[in-house]
Amino acid sequence: MMGKPQNAEPKLFYHSIRLESRIPHEHPLRKIKQLVDFSFIRSRVEHLYGKNGNISVDPAVILKLIFLLFYENVKSERALMEHLPLRLDWLWFCGYDLDDQTPDHSVISKARRRWGSDVFAEFFAAILRQCIDAGLVDGQTIHIDSSMINANASKDTIKPQLKLLGQMLYSQLDEQTQSEKDSNNLDELDDNKDEENDEQGDGFKRCCISNTDPDARLNKKYGQHILGYKDHRAVDDQCGIITATITTAANVTDDKLLKEAVETHCANTDTDPRTVVADKAYGTIENYSYLHHHDITPCISHKRCRSDEKELFSREQFVYDRQRDCYVCPANKILKRRQLDRFGQGVRYLIDRSVCEKCQYRRECINSEKYGRSIRRKFGTEYVEWADTCLSKGQRRRLTTRRKTKLEGSFADAANNHGFKRARWRGIIKMQMQNLMIAAMQNLRKLLRHLGNGGLPAVKQAQNIAMFDFIALIIYFTCYLQRDFRKFAANIRF
Repeated sequence: MMGKPQNAEPKLFYHSIRLESRIPHEHPLRKIKQLVDFSFIRSRVEHLYGKNGNISVDPAVILKLIFLLFYENVKSERALMEHLPLRLDWLWFCGYDLDDQTPDHSVISKARRRWGSDVFAEFFAAILRQCIDAGLVDGQTIHIDSSMINANASKDTIKPQLKLLGQMLYSQLDEQTQSEKDSNNLDELDDNKDEENDEQGDGFKRCCISNTDPDARLNKKYGQHILGYKDHRAVDDQCGIITATITTAANVTDDKLLKEAVETHCANTDTDPRTVVADKAYGTIENYSYLHHHDITPCISHKRCRSDEKELFSREQFVYDRQRDCYVCPANKILKRRQLDRFGQGVRYLIDRSVCEKCQYRRECINSEKYGRSIRRKFGTEYVEWADTCLSKGQRRRLTTRRKTKLEGSFADAANNHGFKRARWRGIIKMQMQNLMIAAMQNLRKLLRHLGNGGLPAVKQAQNIAMFDFIALIIYFTCYLQRDFRKFAANIRF
């Protein structure tokens, strides 16, 4: 028998409705409400509220609303408050009933301006501490990298600041005048002309400021100029837990943040890392020196010095003799220390032109018509040589592969599930709040997944990770042997 049309009249009173019964037992917000303590915010912001006037919304409720903004990836606070009365799980999570009046969206923005970013840093630290207690953080190996975030402003609003641009031009003129006085006709032998031009370009970018978001800066990536910010992260190798997040403008180079990222990781986890994995953007002498003095093994490559012509002998073919402080060329000739370079950042090692004229490798070694072969050694090159010999090629390959999974996967997860690649607000302080909340969301999801699966102990997880690495190594060598066998079979003539 077919049912009748459902045209029930709305009731005046509902006596048997409870939001608690409408929320499934396995709902994620139910687990989050049991696991996370949002009430700590009351004692932290109590001094920011007066004792007279209207009663404000409970700070714990405001923090829950901000939590939902990023956890559910809602595009704006206005959209969040519009959907709040329609979602029973959100109402129950925030402590509202069906007939309660929900606050206006301006309550959230006013609370953000009043609280500052320290409250959100404490919230991130509290979630991280729970992950550490659950055994999800080892703290021995960390991966460091950054990702660009588009600002909530158009590039059409960028205008150069004439005052800053004039100061930059005057400083460049002074540096050029000083370098011309110090140079000794060795301009054609210098290796840093490209780096100097890049610094000049970055200086011009620093003088371009958006009127809509003055804290955002320009940077170039994949051939396009991006106005925005950078999020620098430190991710633990064991389970991919984010242990540190630092927000800067987009024009800040990555190598300047390695020291701060390591120190923030140490402060948040109370552990000193043994290995740091990063890309070649962090491969500078300053970073190698810092890691060497703190007994940290770097898995960080660096930019190799390349010659202008392919047939020239590379710098790696010249052996440095530390005892005699000289270089030995492939023909066993000595390049002696002569003078400082034009920038005062290293030492120039030269050999007489007459010696190079008699050498059998002259055409493959030099292309200058006035001077013999020259090698420039920067101050602190011994730290670079130390970093190159810390790990074997197999260890570097394994750590680099894990970095793609843990760190780049962390940025991809933030972009896909929490709106990481676009700025919801404007200003560096508000961007810090956004990045701290997104990092806390990702750590919390991993913690819930860990507890939901029965909570494997850290020792068992380490055993599983070691087993997976062993299986990956077997697969790699199998593919390598198959490739060699195919080459061997292709050369056989029947």
